[in-house]
Amino acid sequence: MKSNLAEQCDVLVVIAHPDDEIFASGTICLCTEKGFKVTLVCTTDGEGGWDELYGASSAQLGGIRRRELTLSASVLGVSDVVFLGFADVVNPADAGTRAWDQPKLIGELARIVRGNAPKLILTHGPLGGYGHPAHRLVHNSVTAAVRESSFSGSVFSFCAQVGRDFFSWHFDQPADVRVDARSFLRRRAASLSYHQSQIDYFTKPHFPRTFRKYLSALFGLVFVSTVAGRKRVPIGTATRFFMRFPIEGLARHGSPDADRHFFSEHFANDPRVQIDR
Repeated sequence: MKSNLAEQCDVLVVIAHPDDEIFASGTICLCTEKGFKVTLVCTTDGEGGWDELYGASSAQLGGIRRRELTLSASVLGVSDVVFLGFADVVNPADAGTRAWDQPKLIGELARIVRGNAPKLILTHGPLGGYGHPAHRLVHNSVTAAVRESSFSGSVFSFCAQVGRDFFSWHFDQPADVRVDARSFLRRRAASLSYHQSQIDYFTKPHFPRTFRKYLSALFGLVFVSTVAGRKRVPIGTATRFFMRFPIEGLARHGSPDADRHFFSEHFANDPRVQIDR
């Protein structure tokens, strides 16, 4: 378990698995572009993820995914990556002997928060973004660690709903801040491309099963130069994946000032950031 950070950070991103950072990759790029030091904390090594490319054992896959996350983070400008080494199980609250020791996780996160005093914490939403039990438990643990450490900065979750955007209806709650991440498309795509053991999960195109979806995909391929077209084109590549997600939604969960928070203080005049509250 590596948990000693080289330096203090401005932004702390807490995720459950290697590759979860891609859902906040545009926001991470936005922060590093502004000069903020970002640290990424990953609860597991991702050894429970499926792997068709390597056919690796769980131990081997954990090592592979640690390297993939480290490479992905470097492209995004992350300064430090911390692995906490908890078991990668589908439901860590109900996994028998492999269940997470939540008080231990909360204590470790609280220690990291106290030692680094970040201005912003980014993590999963209360429903896990799209319902993943490990994501939900990470959110709950971060919330408890924030209370335990008397954190005075802002807390936001990623995977918040952004209007009628693709797949957004699966996410937790309406966004309070929206980040237009189109200017970071190449870096976001490069970060996802480093997750070779998992990339098919995100980019594997599925043949349309209905005539209507077939026409929709055909429309996307013909009009790929337009926003409407890019939302319908079969994914297939990391670049196309992020064309489907040009806007990242962030939901606010805590800030000492009811009227101000990290984004309103530092990005109020940035046209790529829309602040609803």
